[in-house]
Amino acid sequence: MCRDLEYNKMTLPNPLNSAHTTVDDIMNSKLFDAYRNLANTQCHPSIREFVCATILPRCISSPTPRQQLPCRSWCYEVENSCDAEESWSDSFAYNFCDIFHYNNCNNVRPSTTAGGVECFDGNGVNYIGNEYRDPRGEGDCTRWDVDSNPEWYPWANLVDNKCRNPTFDKRPWCYTSGGFEYCDILPCDTSIKGCKDPGKPLFGQRYPVLKFYWPNDRITYTCDTGFKFPKGSPPNTARCVQVNESTGEVNWATKKPKCEVDHKYKLQKDLLSETVYNVEVAPTTSLYIKAYVVNIINLDEKAEQIVTSYKAEWTWKDDRLTWDPERYGDFDHVFVSDELVWQPTLTLERNADTRYSGDFPNTEVRIDNDGTVTWPIAALATTTCTLDPFLFPQDNMTCAICWTVGEDYTIGCANQTTHHDTKVKNKNFLTCLNPDADIVTGEWTGKTTASSSNNEACLTITLKRDPTYHYSTTISPCLILIVLMIITFIMPIDKGDRIGFGVTVLLSMVVSLVVVTGFLPVSSTLPFIAMLIIVCMGLMALFMLWTVFILIIHDKKGPLPKWARTFFLKHMARALLLGDLTKKLKNEEPTGDAVKNKVNDIEGHSNHAFKMDNGPTAGQVNPPPNVKNEVGATLIGLKGSVDKLDATVSQLSSSIDALAKSSVGDDDEENSEYALLAHVLDRLGLVFYIVAVAVAIPCTLFIGRKRVIPA
Repeated sequence: MCRDLEYNKMTLPNPLNSAHTTVDDIMNSKLFDAYRNLANTQCHPSIREFVCATILPRCISSPTPRQQLPCRSWCYEVENSCDAEESWSDSFAYNFCDIFHYNNCNNVRPSTTAGGVECFDGNGVNYIGNEYRDPRGEGDCTRWDVDSNPEWYPWANLVDNKCRNPTFDKRPWCYTSGGFEYCDILPCDTSIKGCKDPGKPLFGQRYPVLKFYWPNDRITYTCDTGFKFPKGSPPNTARCVQVNESTGEVNWATKKPKCEVDHKYKLQKDLLSETVYNVEVAPTTSLYIKAYVVNIINLDEKAEQIVTSYKAEWTWKDDRLTWDPERYGDFDHVFVSDELVWQPTLTLERNADTRYSGDFPNTEVRIDNDGTVTWPIAALATTTCTLDPFLFPQDNMTCAICWTVGEDYTIGCANQTTHHDTKVKNKNFLTCLNPDADIVTGEWTGKTTASSSNNEACLTITLKRDPTYHYSTTISPCLILIVLMIITFIMPIDKGDRIGFGVTVLLSMVVSLVVVTGFLPVSSTLPFIAMLIIVCMGLMALFMLWTVFILIIHDKKGPLPKWARTFFLKHMARALLLGDLTKKLKNEEPTGDAVKNKVNDIEGHSNHAFKMDNGPTAGQVNPPPNVKNEVGATLIGLKGSVDKLDATVSQLSSSIDALAKSSVGDDDEENSEYALLAHVLDRLGLVFYIVAVAVAIPCTLFIGRKRVIPA
């Protein structure tokens, strides 16, 4: 049973029974039959060697004689494969492997296949081989002693950085710089099925190249430089899958693809080879452009700058880039990186971006077989604008995106669309046949016009502002304040808050001026509304002084000159629709006889005196003589009393008039004349203010206008 072992010297007793001191003792033991049955099983390729190395331990004679038991890793590997056998449990106790050491022990050499290729038995727990290359990343396995807890499995004899299986996984593995990786080692068990190496495709390679492909492993195919996978070929990746559940056969899920000549690559290599094509040499002096504005990203009228997203296509002819399509798979065009071909050096005029370097985003150019090169550009441009703010908020602005090239070149606009212009996507491309397009951005609307002249090409954007917003929020408050100034001429003259109201309106106009100028850039041209506000502020200040003068006149005492009374209170008052104010002046009081018809009291009311009528009355009856005499005497006495009463009333009326004159003063008539004069001057100021505002509007509009001609 134990012939042909690697060693020829053994020692007893073995670790199983200290009483077994001879071979006969072992053969006559009760467990020998179990040992022999276990050694004859096929549960592990080295089960016979393990059983013999256990019951007949190897003897090492030098430098000193000692017993060498099997390695614990070998025991674990065999136990993992044979613990289901009944003879195993009959021969060895539970945790039997713990009695063995993990270094300076007896082990077997790595097994090999029939072809002589090294393989691992079972799950490879006892494998200690040199197959330590990472099959996927092609990197070395890291040393096991760098693991954070190598003491977890000291029995595995972890040395160096070779592949091991200390965790009882399905096959040996190791750590690499990319993480956990299985090692490329064949299993010795032929019942384990795997996919064969499909080999590399014609004009191609496959990766990874392994000795054994386990189920679910993947392989990737690539073509050599200058070749490609044809259209409709199998995918360039394949997976090892099980194709027969009963037999366990596995195979690749897809066929190996083929590679064919890449005509595009060959064409590009032939055309743009450094020995054939020089990107520094200009092929032509005629350039053609078509472009359009995609969107206006930002428009700053105060800074007079615009940020525009645009697309442009530059086209030129290069005779060095022509070919026969039949020689290159009928390809009539090819796309290459713009860095591989000559490009014109473009200068952006009116640039407002301090970080602008003149470069454009990398893109692909199209080369047609007749040598036509099309260079598309999609980028942002920050340029300056020319703003005419005079008619704010109905002002206009002109912005231009202009490119120039060297003096030896000429730029023309394209007359037709190219290969990828469609009616839906690129309907706004501007050419010589379609040079204009409408554009809308926020409150601005206008047109974009494409033009070219000599060595310059431009996209000119002409914009006009929608005034609705500013009319509602900026202009209307200014107009309301101008109208409110009229109230200062309507308020009573003797009211002290008249000046305060006027000053408030004037300060509000100052605020409105600041708001209006805040929307516009600082330039030599003031907008019409700002100039009008300044003029109206001047008029308000002037007529505030006029109001102060009127207030002084109103309280002045003294008589008016005759010419002033006639001119202002009569003629000027009539012209201002106030009527003849001289009629409102007081006349001198008439002097009456002893008997007056009316008497003025202190308040100026007229009191009518009674007048006795001595004449006969109609229907009078003549009384008797004695009655007549008595009545006559009575009437004579009554008449005397009435005459005395009349004289007393006349004297009282004169006293009242004198008292009134002494209490009121002699300037009442003169003071009323100055008040009327102040009223006339106040009305005159109102008329002058309205006329001045009306005249200021056309004068400011036509005289203050400065014509701005866009560049």
